[in-house]
Amino acid sequence: MTEETERTPLEGVITRIERQPRSKQRYNIFLNDVFAFSVHEDLMIKYRLLKGVHIEAEEYTRILTEEERYRAYLSAIRLLSSRLRSEFEIRQRLKQKETEDEVIGHVISRLRNEGYLNDGLFAEMLAKQRSESQKKGRHWIKQELQQKGIPKDDILAALDQVDEKTETEAAYQLASKRYRRAWEEDPLKARRKIAGFLQRRGYSSSVVSQVMARMPHGTGGEEWLELSEENDFE
Repeated sequence: MTEETERTPLEGVITRIERQPRSKQRYNIFLNDVFAFSVHEDLMIKYRLLKGVHIEAEEYTRILTEEERYRAYLSAIRLLSSRLRSEFEIRQRLKQKETEDEVIGHVISRLRNEGYLNDGLFAEMLAKQRSESQKKGRHWIKQELQQKGIPKDDILAALDQVDEKTETEAAYQLASKRYRRAWEEDPLKARRKIAGFLQRRGYSSSVVSQVMARMPHGTGGEEWLELSEENDFE
């Protein structure tokens, strides 16, 4: 809990309300002329925290509990506004802020219900982006999803959306553009480099073998399949 929620429950009359200078949406609440707690304006409106209102000890505790949850929720929303994240990532970031497990659980549940957190959808979108835009293979994608704490079933479902034919074509285009000159100079040496390069990018042995089978047999430039001018993979 925060320092505020660890205090002995207070009660009294709201005698002063001050807007915080560095956060225009937060207010300091004074009970009996003594600072009691700070609160977001959304909760101030919800609980009708106005000057002259009497706050009971039970309500004081309830307000502070909800304030801590709301603060953690807004923190999570800010994280999600920059990019989609997994539940595991949100949990980890909130833990770094020393947020209590009960509060984290509440925030995760709310974000799920509101559609902000969906590990299945997150996994599918990340797999598609890594495969199509970054030209990464299934092994790379699987490892990244595991690191982000995605459940096994969601990982498998996401990888099922990666078409092997499209994956192989991307790997071929990538290798061709990067190693075309090296292949024309020394095909044997280039073959080893290409295999290692594609494996490091997470492509399976099956995809690597298919790429190798499509490479030209000689050193003549006319044997290369035409590359798309619009695909720059570097």
